[in-house]
This record gives sequence, C-alpha cells and structure tokens, in this order.
Amino acid sequence: MIPSSTNDRFFQQLVAMATGLAFAGMLASLAAVEVGAGGKLVLRWHWAIAPLVILGLVIGVGFWRLVFRSAAHETNLSHRRLRQAAAGLAGMAITSFLYPLRFVQPDRRNEVLIGLVLAIVVLSFVGWLVWKTISWVTENELKDGESE
Repeated sequence: MIPSSTNDRFFQQLVAMATGLAFAGMLASLAAVEVGAGGKLVLRWHWAIAPLVILGLVIGVGFWRLVFRSAAHETNLSHRRLRQAAAGLAGMAITSFLYPLRFVQPDRRNEVLIGLVLAIVVLSFVGWLVWKTISWVTENELKDGESE
C-alpha cells in the first residue's frame, strides 16, 4: 500500500500540471487564432505560442503551489497572496473569454453580446441553485467534534 503522503503529493502534482496544461492551451489558442479568407477563423502558427505555453504552465503550477502552501501554512500573508492570484486568474479568464469578440463582425456583435449576457445570467442562476442545494443538504450535518 502506498502511504497517504505519496498519494497527496501525486494528486497535487497531477492537479498542478493539468491546470498548467489547460492554461497553456488557452493562451496558445489565443495567439494562434486569426481571421482567414472569407472572414473564417483559422489557427496558424505564431512565434508567441511557445512562450505563452511556458507562461501557461508556470501560471497553472504556480497557482496550485500557492493553494497548497496556503493550506499548509495558514497565515494572513499566504491567504492574501492566494486571493490576489485568484483575482488575477479571474481577470485573465475574463479577458481570454472576451478577446475573441474582436473577430465578430460588427453587425453581429449585439446578438453575440445578448447571448453572452443571457448565458451569464443562466449559469449564475444554476450556480446559485447548486450552492443553495448544497447548503440545504449540509445544514443539519454535525460539525467536527460535535455529537448527537
């Protein structure tokens, strides 16, 4: 049997690398997308892809190191750094999501923006429902150290 510390370390490395690869792919796709013939989007090699892949790996792995360090050493500084990193990643995610809008034809932008706003409203409502359901299910659970 493998000791739990080995399992934890393997899981941490797996999560960090998977997140790093996801960020690498996202940033590389942003650099590769271009408007081709007939206004269609195409993916083409661009010199910025290689550095963006490395940057994505560093960002993903670095974020999880902050998460695991913050969990191991619960200090105000580690929590503040984690909040700053999460806010930075949220900003990067929103920017990366909105970046392709520059390729939308100007006469179609209104329709796309209406669809985006509708998607945000619906997904926010679904997230709120999930959160309320989890809160409702767990509200009567015993806390650590409590007995019936």
